[in-house]
Amino acid sequence: MKRIAVDIGGTFTDIVYINDDTMQMVTDKVRSTPWEIGQAVIDVVKKIKIDMSGVALFIHGTTAGLNTIAQQKGARVGLITTRGFTDVLEMARGDKKEVYNSMWKKPKPLVPRNLRLPVSERMSYLGEVLEPLDEEEIKDVIRKLREDGVEAIAVCLLHAYANPDHERRIGEIIGEVWPEVSVSLSHRVARQIREYERMSTTVINAYVGKTVGGYLSRLGESLKDTGFAGQLLVLGPSGLIGLDAFKDSLLYTLASGTVGGAAGAAYLAGHCGVKDVVTMDVGGTSFDVSIIKDGRNLEIHKAEIMGYPMMMAGIEVRSIGAGGGSIARVDEAGLLTVGPESAGADPGPMAYGLGGTEPTVTDAALVNGLIDPDYFLGGETRLDLELARKGVGSIAERLKLDLHKAADGILAVARNNMTTATTKILIGQGYDPRDFTIMAFGGGGGIFAGNIAKDMSISQVIIPPGPGVFCARGILTMNLVHTYAQAHIRSLDTLDVRELENVFGQMENSSRQTLAAEGMSPDKMEFVRSLDMGYEGQHHYVETPVPGGEMDEGVKKIIGDAFQSLHEARYGHRIDAPMATINARLKAIGRIKEMPVTEINQGKKIPPDAVKPSRQVYLDGELRETRIYERDRLLGGNTIAGPAVIEEPFHTTVVAPGQTLQVDKLGNLIISMGGA
Repeated sequence: MKRIAVDIGGTFTDIVYINDDTMQMVTDKVRSTPWEIGQAVIDVVKKIKIDMSGVALFIHGTTAGLNTIAQQKGARVGLITTRGFTDVLEMARGDKKEVYNSMWKKPKPLVPRNLRLPVSERMSYLGEVLEPLDEEEIKDVIRKLREDGVEAIAVCLLHAYANPDHERRIGEIIGEVWPEVSVSLSHRVARQIREYERMSTTVINAYVGKTVGGYLSRLGESLKDTGFAGQLLVLGPSGLIGLDAFKDSLLYTLASGTVGGAAGAAYLAGHCGVKDVVTMDVGGTSFDVSIIKDGRNLEIHKAEIMGYPMMMAGIEVRSIGAGGGSIARVDEAGLLTVGPESAGADPGPMAYGLGGTEPTVTDAALVNGLIDPDYFLGGETRLDLELARKGVGSIAERLKLDLHKAADGILAVARNNMTTATTKILIGQGYDPRDFTIMAFGGGGGIFAGNIAKDMSISQVIIPPGPGVFCARGILTMNLVHTYAQAHIRSLDTLDVRELENVFGQMENSSRQTLAAEGMSPDKMEFVRSLDMGYEGQHHYVETPVPGGEMDEGVKKIIGDAFQSLHEARYGHRIDAPMATINARLKAIGRIKEMPVTEINQGKKIPPDAVKPSRQVYLDGELRETRIYERDRLLGGNTIAGPAVIEEPFHTTVVAPGQTLQVDKLGNLIISMGGA
């Protein structure tokens, strides 16, 4: 099988091509084009000069949805909701996200009040019809939205999670009155309780639909022009999704991209025999962290983008504004700050010579010798060291430091931001960082990982092969995944097992049809059941596994025991109290042919052609003559004592004094703390 993955980042767009039969792999990258994100995709496809007619799978991680929210350039959305509930988006939740920020405000609703229209209808929380739908009123509302220039309609009725009949009928009426308009129905996007979050999710899906749908259509046509005739899949928050299924949940693009590296790390960790990993993706714009526990990515069922909550299941990835393009400044109090603002792809760091006027993390790394200005992108681009010196020099002057100490300060602040974020994520979920291995990738992962590990008392760092394009490579390790959720609020004591089995059965039948349409045969399908559970009266839930197949009364004890164990593991205690189910969940997986993993040539002696001319590198507070190595020339079994720098076209790995690096049989760079 020949397959391609393209991942769009804030600074670069990466591509990985793999031919499973010949084991040929081609990787490359181009500068991202935020003004027209699809252009970079076509540019990087053309750059690798592959015969696209033979490619079976093209998998794409895109920032189209995220950019739409960030730039507030989505569709003009009209909202139809139950009378009396038009201000739910305005009221939102009563909590304050930034407790000590007196200037903090809730994000502006994506639908203005004049476009939030009520209709007469009512369901009970049990799904009973309390007030029938007034179909003539519905038609009048649709006509009004049309007159007001609406481009998409979101429909979110009270308790539609319990009985979606009214929503379905409104969808049908919209199709009769105005068939051209895009429609998002809450029970299809998020059939779960929590009124505000369900409405927000539905509105976001409608808001990004025009931009994302149009982008994917244009991309499909552009790929056809290259000769591609295979299957186009899009990366979602949990896995890959076919275009037809994607059209119902276009908000999935909001998590498309960052999860590729996390999934690839879990796949590689399994081949390395490592179960507990914290991943660090240091890109040009952001620092993304995820956790792998017992060989599996941790997942969440809710997310927040630019302050807007979403009910969206997927791999948990947390981000902060810290990357190669993060801008360094001295604030009014005379303190050095780095990020979250980034120079991005345009103009980029000052060293790019494209008009950047403020120093960045990349400029600091260049000044201190961590990056070779003549070997950036494998020599394709030469960085301007003098421009970097000028930028960092402005910081040095403000802080009254010499040039190298100022550059080291910029790198240290960026590293501390990364360390703090990682520590909070691990400890916040009850994990001891010392029990984990760091897997670092992205353009700058190897520059920071060794020192972050030292700061966090972590004993080992893994730098995978091709770290500069690892997110794109990780996408190729993922399967088709569709997630389903349906509110099912019951006491565990009185739970009707047959009713629950029927709920799972309906979701499984629907997912089988979807996977079959995407080319999956029954033997490649897998279904994972779970329940959101809590003690009765709780508002926070724990996802609890549910056995597959036919269930009997004994399953209630199995589920209850599992919940109690998980609750105790997460919160440190269990309670002798009634338990309740909240949501039934299903993950439907379509297994794609596993990506091959190959071993590199082995040997103890470092090949002479792997050794490059040494240079002065500022490490641990002083300039040191440091050995430089070409990664692609190293052999499995080679050992290198720090200080050293390992270079490759899209990445640099720093081995600090006192640390030791070993190349394993798969080509991973394993950095151990404490020397040989």
